[in-house]
Amino acid sequence: MWARVAHRLLMQRTMSNRIVSILSALLLTSAAAACASEDDLVDTTSIEENSWGDLSSRPSFELWKSTDGQFRFHLALASQEILVTSQGYNSRTAALTGLLSVLENGKNPASYELLTATSGGTYFNLKAANKATIATSQVYADAGAAKADVTATVTATATYTKAWDTATGARFAVKQDVGGQFYFNLHARNGGIMLRSERYNTKAAALNGAFSVADNGLTSARYQVVAAASGGYYLNLTATNGQVIATSEVYASKPSAERARTAVIALLPVVALL
Repeated sequence: MWARVAHRLLMQRTMSNRIVSILSALLLTSAAAACASEDDLVDTTSIEENSWGDLSSRPSFELWKSTDGQFRFHLALASQEILVTSQGYNSRTAALTGLLSVLENGKNPASYELLTATSGGTYFNLKAANKATIATSQVYADAGAAKADVTATVTATATYTKAWDTATGARFAVKQDVGGQFYFNLHARNGGIMLRSERYNTKAAALNGAFSVADNGLTSARYQVVAAASGGYYLNLTATNGQVIATSEVYASKPSAERARTAVIALLPVVALL
């Protein structure tokens, strides 16, 4: 349990320095039959009908770090029309918490409040259950236009959630385990799992971990090729502080694991995070 954000954040990585420990020994030292197939390393599958990377068919979020050091996000239609913009957050995880709150509350028309701007015109706020404002619209010339975009935002949040839940292709998929914790998988275009994370206490933290993979995963030196106790090799992707943020399947040989590293590095630039 995870749009245009991928494009903007990938361009900003060098400016903003834009998810996990090693899996349990039981998972990483499983029998050779559980080793990843080398067929998973080469993926020429074309874009699928529900591909998460097809931003022309769904609403998307854009997340960025502004010049004041704050993280903000937009929710936009497939046409790129911006519906709502967040406040500033001190951390990316906090901004992602706000983004998830937009998805949780945005499908409910009762969560919107129409207001009159001091300079004239009408805008709306999207409110959380505790009545805190989590996103704000532009100012419209009249209340009718504002109400129309409230309806558009309700539809967009529902459409985004459905697209996220049914997505295929290259993507980060954020999930919740039976114990209530969250984790993510990085999927190749053919659906194979290339990297998986540790467990996180919140969905936003897991999603932030996926961003950390995007931050660090383009650098070959960030990967450790590790021998599994029962044979084979796997990858650990580490952050700049040396912490393991994602782990691969076990491959039959070291060259296979090294080819998997190359495949991940080639895949990450085209993966839409949101």
